[in-house]
Amino acid sequence: MAAQTVGTADRYVGETTRQLRDGFGVYKYPNSFFTYEGEWVKGKKHGHGKLLMKDGTYYEGEFFHGEIDGHGFRKFANGNTYSGQFSKGEMNGHGVMTCPDGSRYEGEFDHNQREGHGVLTDPDGGVYEGSFHKNKRHGPGSQTYSGGERYEGDFVRDIRQGHGELRYPDGTIYEGQWRNDMFNGEGTMIHASGMVYEGMWINGKPEVEATKIVIIGEQSIDVTQGTAFSLQVELRDDEDKVVSENGREIQVSAAVRYFAPTQGTTLFDLVEDMEETPFSSPYGYEVVSYPLTDLDQLPPDYNVKPSPRPSFLIAEQTIHEAGSDAASDVGHDEAGDPDANTTLEADNASTGTSSQHRSRSPSDAPLPEETPLPPPPNSCRSEAGGLFFKDLFLPGAPPMYRPFILMDEMDKEKGGKGGKKSRNPSAIKPAESATSTQNLEVKLESKLSTLGKHNEGKFARPGDYVIMVHDVTTPQFLGRSLQPAFITVKVTPPKHKGGGAAPGKKKSSHKHT
Repeated sequence: MAAQTVGTADRYVGETTRQLRDGFGVYKYPNSFFTYEGEWVKGKKHGHGKLLMKDGTYYEGEFFHGEIDGHGFRKFANGNTYSGQFSKGEMNGHGVMTCPDGSRYEGEFDHNQREGHGVLTDPDGGVYEGSFHKNKRHGPGSQTYSGGERYEGDFVRDIRQGHGELRYPDGTIYEGQWRNDMFNGEGTMIHASGMVYEGMWINGKPEVEATKIVIIGEQSIDVTQGTAFSLQVELRDDEDKVVSENGREIQVSAAVRYFAPTQGTTLFDLVEDMEETPFSSPYGYEVVSYPLTDLDQLPPDYNVKPSPRPSFLIAEQTIHEAGSDAASDVGHDEAGDPDANTTLEADNASTGTSSQHRSRSPSDAPLPEETPLPPPPNSCRSEAGGLFFKDLFLPGAPPMYRPFILMDEMDKEKGGKGGKKSRNPSAIKPAESATSTQNLEVKLESKLSTLGKHNEGKFARPGDYVIMVHDVTTPQFLGRSLQPAFITVKVTPPKHKGGGAAPGKKKSSHKHT
């Protein structure tokens, strides 16, 4: 019998064959929630059709013997859409699910869940490609995050667990074991700064982590003027144990004590323009940066010889041996004055800061050539938690080094012609006379204009200096830097080979009774 188009008041309008829905027709279900329009075969939905729900959701696609089966498109009440394979009314096989928040999944489904291989794009742009189980990332896969990080490895129930590798945008790489979405177990991190840590990790952090820098040996050393010294440094944890870190970048620098003038004095107003900014030290006083170099950075005219042995602390490495020999030859004149010429005096004469020149006024003294300031020592990388700074050297102060100029002028104002000099500038009171203040200002400005054109010589003047060892690893390893270490260095004048006094000091012929 040929198919007929019939209308029934009770729910179906469409073609029939032998009283069965057959061909194209529209059927409204008794509950009035579902409506089907599409192809029928022998009374069953079969072929292409569209099943509409009263809430506005629908399915359009293939039907087989009354069931949603084959390829189709489904719109859900929450706004999600799915296009892909169906089986017995459920998402099964390959398909694409899109969501209103911008997320998208393309891959395998089983019983309406992500199962098997697929690609999930998050709303923020992150992309995961790999295995799924019961809607979660599970098994091997790779995740690219919105910040640029990329993880490739194992997942368990949507978290990173097992073995995996994480790459950061700055070049940092971690490769090793994971647990609970964190570094846990044996792993290696190659940090963007060049540092490498290999060992056990616990909850995202190294099992043993360095927290401070320690200088081995005495924490205060004496160094003869014009000699070098060396430092051995270790990276340690809070329990004072060496941590075997490789590649952490450590820098050494120097400073000198800063004596601040009393507020309200002319000196206080003048130091406002100082380029050197004071900062705190662990010794209870402020310091300002001072040049530091090493023998590799010095020019040939310093006649430097490297240290003969790699001791962890080498002091007394003579820098200017030729100058010392010359001083011993001319250190005693016929009058018996051992202070006539010394090593330091001979060297400073070459830079125009001998005692003879210093006795002249700035307007009378000829301006000598400037001694070039050597560059600072290179930073070092740790190896197995240790490193060695060899043959460090304190050169003469640079041009326009106002801390020394101010210190000298303050000493003169304090001591006068016959008084005792003091390094404490607080002795300069605001109530000093206007004449004294004006004279000080004139002398200071004249001193700055003259001494600002050259430095004091090749060697640091005698006194106390602070050596600082800092962690300059960039970027910081795991977001933190190590506590710095400090050591004091006392620079003392050289002595004559014949047992004479230090440069600048005469032997006394008086005996104490």
